[in-house]
Order: sequence, then structure tokens, then C-alpha cells
Amino acid sequence: MVKRTQSLPLNTIILAIIAIVVLVFLVLIFTGGIGRFATQTGQVSPSSNQTNSAQCSEYASSVQTQMGTSTDPSVQLQMLANSQYVSSGCSDTYVYQFTLYNGSEVECGLGLTLV
Repeated sequence: MVKRTQSLPLNTIILAIIAIVVLVFLVLIFTGGIGRFATQTGQVSPSSNQTNSAQCSEYASSVQTQMGTSTDPSVQLQMLANSQYVSSGCSDTYVYQFTLYNGSEVECGLGLTLV
């Protein structure tokens, strides 16, 4: 006499997997997890290589205005170095000249260069 082991039918296993997926989905809906996921995926910003010219120009104007609030050129250079213009990668791609309080010009294009 050959004894057969008991096993679950394949349909039962598939139904259990589907039920678990549905339960996880329901938990995400009721805890607001899907809303957070949708919000976060909608906030994806362009990488530094995808930053466009208009956006870089806006960053440059913003930092030039901010630099105008200081009369110390070293503070102005620090403002430029910490600006969104530099952190977004615009200073690596687009050339823009900034004028310091003492009349010196800083040209950003492929790094910082005092003119």
C-alpha cells in the first residue's frame, strides 16, 4: 500500500496569494499609503542634466538678487556656492555672470572663475 502525502490544491494556493495582495492593497487605501505614494511620485524633479535653460536663468536671477543684500564679496561668493543655481547643476551647464559688490565678476559655466 502506497501512502500519499496530503497537499493543498494549486487553486487554494493561488487564491491565498490573491487574498494577501488584496488585503495589502486595502490596508494601503485605509491608511493613506496610496495617497502618499501618488504625491511622492508626482514630485519627481528633473535631474541636474535635465534642468532647462529657463529654470537655470530663474535660479541665477534669484541668487543675484540675494547676493545684492550683502556688501561683503566673500559672503556673496558663499551665497553663490550654496545657491540652488549651483546645487541644481546649472553652473556646470549654462554660463552666467554674477557681479559682486566690489565690481568683480564671477562667471559660472564650468565652475567658478573670477574675471
